[in-house]
Parts: sequence; C-alpha cells; structure tokens
Amino acid sequence: MKALKILLVLLAILTVLSSCRKNNSDSQPAKTIFDLKVPASFNWESSREVNLNVAVDFSSQVGLLSRIFVYDNDPAQGGNLLLSGSAGYNYPFDTKLKVPTALTKIYLVVTSGNGSTQQAEVNVSDNITYTFSSSKSGIKSAGGINEPDCSSGCDVTVTGNSVTVNNGKTYCITSNFTGTVNFEFWNGGGTLKVCGATANISSINSFGGTNTAIIVTSGGTLNVSNSFSMDGNASLTIYATAHAHFNGGFNMNTAGSNLTNYSPDCTIGSTFSPNGPVVNFGTIAVNGDYNINGGSTLANAGILNIGQSFNANHDFTNTGTIEVQQTVNLNSNCVVENDCKFIVHQTFNSNTANFTMNDGYLKIFQTLNINASSIKLQNQSEVVAQNIMLNGGLIGSGSKSSVKTTIATINGSRVNGPIEFATQNGTISNGNASNFINGATLVSWANIQNYIPTGACNPDGIGTNPGPTDTDGDGVPDNLDDYPNDATRAYNNYYPGKNQFGSLAFEDLWPGYGDYDMNDAVIDYNYWYVTNAQNKVVDLKPKFYLRAAGATLRNGFGFQLDGVAAAAVQSVSLTPANTLRNHYINLAATGVENNQPNAVVIVFDNWINVAQTGITGLYNTVKDVPYGISDTVFVNLHFATPQSQSAVGAPPYNPFLIKDMNRTVEIHLPDHVPTALADQSLFGTGNDNSIPASGRYYKSSSNLPWGINIPMKFDYTWERVQIINGHLHFGAWAESGGVQYPDWYKNLSGYRDATNIYVKP
Repeated sequence: MKALKILLVLLAILTVLSSCRKNNSDSQPAKTIFDLKVPASFNWESSREVNLNVAVDFSSQVGLLSRIFVYDNDPAQGGNLLLSGSAGYNYPFDTKLKVPTALTKIYLVVTSGNGSTQQAEVNVSDNITYTFSSSKSGIKSAGGINEPDCSSGCDVTVTGNSVTVNNGKTYCITSNFTGTVNFEFWNGGGTLKVCGATANISSINSFGGTNTAIIVTSGGTLNVSNSFSMDGNASLTIYATAHAHFNGGFNMNTAGSNLTNYSPDCTIGSTFSPNGPVVNFGTIAVNGDYNINGGSTLANAGILNIGQSFNANHDFTNTGTIEVQQTVNLNSNCVVENDCKFIVHQTFNSNTANFTMNDGYLKIFQTLNINASSIKLQNQSEVVAQNIMLNGGLIGSGSKSSVKTTIATINGSRVNGPIEFATQNGTISNGNASNFINGATLVSWANIQNYIPTGACNPDGIGTNPGPTDTDGDGVPDNLDDYPNDATRAYNNYYPGKNQFGSLAFEDLWPGYGDYDMNDAVIDYNYWYVTNAQNKVVDLKPKFYLRAAGATLRNGFGFQLDGVAAAAVQSVSLTPANTLRNHYINLAATGVENNQPNAVVIVFDNWINVAQTGITGLYNTVKDVPYGISDTVFVNLHFATPQSQSAVGAPPYNPFLIKDMNRTVEIHLPDHVPTALADQSLFGTGNDNSIPASGRYYKSSSNLPWGINIPMKFDYTWERVQIINGHLHFGAWAESGGVQYPDWYKNLSGYRDATNIYVKP
C-alpha cells in the first residue's frame, strides 16, 4: 500500500510538471485573423496582371493574321487555354493577362494561316515580350549572353612581344600586341583575353590541358598567322563584335577542345578538321574543306561558308545557313538535322546518314544522290536539285513538303508520305507513279499544287499562294477564326480558363468587422469574352453561380468596368431574366445601371432570387441543412463599338456586393474603387480605413479585406469558422504580403484543416 501511495504521488508530480510545460509552450494564444500583421500595401490578390506582347515575323503571312494562344501549361500536357488573339507583320498581340501569382511559366503557341505552328515556354514576369520568327538563324538567341570584358578579372596585363600563360591566371591584352603566346598547361594553364585591341600572334604553343582558354571579347581582334592547335580541354570563344582570323592551319585535336563563335568575322584560312564540338552563332568562313571527325559535332545557328567540300563523319544540326562551294558527303551513320538553309554548289551525297529536314531548305546546283539511306522531310521542307538519283527513300511527315528537280531516277525506292515530287515534265526514270505512296504525288513543274512561302530560311519557296480562305474578310483565316462568317468577331477567350472557374468570397458587415469565415457570399465565375481581329473586346459573356451565402442580409451582386463609359455599352441581357426583382436597381435602356458614368452590370439584387431553395439564410454553410443549388446567371454584354483590352481591363474586373439591398452601401475587393452610387461618407467609419485620396479602399486599420478573389473554385469554411483555421497558410500568405504560399487556397498536403472546410451534405 505504501508503494502504491508513493507511485500516486509521483504520478501527480509528473502531471503538474507536464501541465506547467504545456502552459509555458502555449503562453501565446492561437492566432485569429485579427492578430495578423499585414503590410499596408498588400492587395490580397492571389493573381497578378502582366503585360503581354507577342510579335510574329512571318514574311509569308503578310495580309493575313496569325493566331496566338496562351496556356497555363504545356497544351500537350492538358494546359488550359487562357486567351488568344491576332498578331501579324508589325502588329503584335499586345494585351494584359491575369494569371495566378503561383504560376511561374506560360506557354505561347502561334498558328499561321498555312497551319504551321511554333510553341514557346516563357517565364512569367510583369512584362512578357516574345517574338515568333520564320527565321531560325539563331543569331538572336546569342544576344542574351553574359559577355566578359577586360574591366575586371584580369590578373596580368600583357606587355612586350611574348606572353606565357600559367598558374591559372587571366592575362589580358588591352593594347595592340604583336608576338607569341605560350600556354604552360602543366603549370596550371590559364586564360588569354583579347579585348579592345588587336593581337597579331605568330604562334600559339601548348594550347591544351584542362584549364586553358582564349577569349576574344567584343571590339577585339585576334590574328594568328601560323598553324594553330587545340588539345586537351582547351576552349576558344569569340564574341559578338570581335574578329578572328586563322591564316595557317587550325586543328582541334581532341574531343575535349571546343570552339564557340558569336562573331560575324571568323575566318579559317585552310582545311578545318575539328575533333571537338563547334558552336556557331555568327559567321565562320572556312577557305578549305570542313571535315567533321568522329569526336566532333557542329551546331550552326549562324552562317557557315565552306570554300571547298564538306565531309561529315559525325552529327551536326543547322538552324542557320550552310553554304558549300563544292561537294557534301554525309557518312558513317551520322545524325543530321537541317531546319533552315543548306546550299551546295556541286553534288550532295547522302550515303549512310540519318538526315532529317524540318521546315528546312536544301538547294543543290548539281546532283542529289541518296545512297543506302533515307531523307526525312517534315513540315514544309523543300529540296531543289538539278538532278536526283534516288537509291534510298524519301519519307514525309507533318504538313506537305516539296521536291523540285529537272530530272530524277528512282531505283526501286519509294517516296512515302506528304511530299509533292515535281520534275520538269512530270516523269521519272526507272519508275512511275507506283513509287509514290501514302500521300506522295508526282507532278510536273506546271502542275505544282503545294505552296511553301519564301522566308529567311527559304529564298525560293514553291507554288502560287492562293491564300488561306478568309470568308468574312477580317484578315483571320477561317481555320483560325472562331467566327469565320462574322467579320466583327474572331476569338473566344476565357478567365480563369476555358471550363475553369474562379471564386469571389465576401464578408458582408462592412464597414464593421464580420466573423471572417469569408462565406457570406461565395460566387463562382467564368468570364467568356469575344475579341475581334484587332484584339478589341466585342462581347462580355460571364456566368456566375452563387455557391454559398452564410448571411441573413439580402445582398446583391454586380461588377463595374472601371475604364469603360456606360455609353459604350449597346446592350446587356441576363439569363434568367428575373434576377432583379426587388425594384431598387434603376437600369438604363441598354441594360447597364442608370446614373453611372462607368459601365456597371447588376447580376442579382438579392441572393434569394437566384438560390433555388426554401432556405432564407445561411445557405450552404451550416450542418444539418439541406444543400441548396443556385441558378447560373448568364450575362451577355455587347459593346456599341469594340473596346481596347486595356480599357476593359482583366477579369474579374471590379466585382462588388450591395449590402442588404441598400444601393448606397457597396463592398468591393481591396483597393477597388466604388461606383458613383456608393455612399463615400461611410469610408473611415466603423472598422474601415479607406483613404480615397491615396487610392486605399475597403481595408481595415489592420489591413484586413472584406472580399478576396481566388483564381480557382474556393473551398470555404463552415459558418463562423475563420478562414485562417481552414486554410492553414492563409496567415503566412497575408503577413508576407503574398510572397509566401501564393497557392494557399489549394488542397495540398499540410495546407488545410479538412474538418473546418465545408462539405456538401
């Protein structure tokens, strides 16, 4: 018994100690929304508005518009279409785009009238500018390089007529230099930088090892008079306005050596046989042969002029221009892709290569020999040759490509897929029409049907452009026009996306605080708006659904277009038509609200009028009450004249509640202006801290809002459960000014207390 008493005493002591620890750790009460420290400048937005400017440089499409599509993710992976519009020559798609703050990338797709498309992934920023171009020269992509100079990073400034580069240091030539250069790669190597000066070097010795580099920065000139070799992992980089002339032999002896050129003036005086990679964004002129050996690759995005022959024994890509004065030989199963311009003045031999063209151009002044291999032609590629000897195949895919030749011989091979093969008289030697399968056709020059436009990559083009059909004559081809028979309309656009809904959530006791469950009105919305070929807004067709009304007040709802005059609206209609039944809303003949300088649309004047339920309060916010449904209210607003998107603004525009059918009391989102009918004497009363003179509206003295916009359907809390207790990162989002947890509203792990989120019974 004594032992039992001792045990009970010990347990009591442990209980007291445990209680003390608990009280100590819980000395601060749990936060409510009223405890938040919110920056005064925070606008409570989960979305951001960005300026979007998308241009197209398609010379082939002059007179017709291309269509720009904007997606929130890769469309091939189910991305949602956000909006679309027109762009043409010197006519960019210039608009405002509203996206979730948490979105970091958007996807741009352009489709031209001939059906060709391009896609780009772009980082989201306040100002997004992008240009789609028919030229794939690649030179533009070099414009964003971080180019070094000699203002910093120089360990030694070169003087005299000889320099030895060692100990890993950087040696800078900043004034004209004539002499020799020696690299001690066994002694730490180093870097030689030439900038703002001319370096006339008779010899460069021991340029190899693992830490050797030559950099010719803009404004610098490198002239090497004798044979020049690169070994080990040596690198040579020539920047945009620099000059480099290698008058003797130029050898890249190892697979680790590399050359990168941005300069428009790089010349190699004799045969060039690199074993390491070559990347060209500028212009390289090789006076002799160019031999791609087994360890080398070539990525040409600029101009490569070859004075003699081009022999490829390894892979290369061309998105710029390659011009060869003599013969081309593609050997050794090398993988070749030509996506721009390839000109050969003598014979082109495709031997055992895997050769693909994608919207590319290949012109051969003499004979094209396809030997024991196939050439793949994709998406309006064009091959022009004097004579074609086909011992291998031609395979087409994508949009139709063309082959044009004077004469052709097909030795048991096939032309397969969407290729129009044109000979001067429409015949071939050693074959007939049966050699053309799966959409391939044989025609004469006089009967060419395919059309490929001229452009930066294709100076010839083919066929006569009849122009894509544009029935309504608005400049948008029918295949791109959502309204091909209506010249006043062209494109459908949606916010937050096609078949996607956002939500507005309000507290309705302004200017006093409410319980901050943010469910006094939860209104789902989808904005559909129609633009014309000039990207101006013709119609607004939003739809609204009242999902919750945790209120006994009879609140109305509408929205204002802050930048559009009421007189600019020709008509507004609502479906169903009886949502304004309480007779305190005065409408103009056009359907906008009367006595308003700006266009104001009232969607319903009392939430009871759209809720299909006998419940008169606390609709879809409390337990043990039948779930109610709402009418979906469709608005059809047509402008008298099309409005610029900058004037109309970005959805959801300026939405607001009308408190308890008192037309003078409006509740807007933070920092959104009231309409002209609002009683501005209420600002600064109760808990409101609006300061109209400084553009501050509908915020409390502790910077709390009475309404928020969520760019997806919002899962709200039960009646009288503060939003902060259902959405666990709402507080951190608010206190950080929107920096932390910009996606606080999502149903992600650790983001919610599910017991506090309303569940449909």
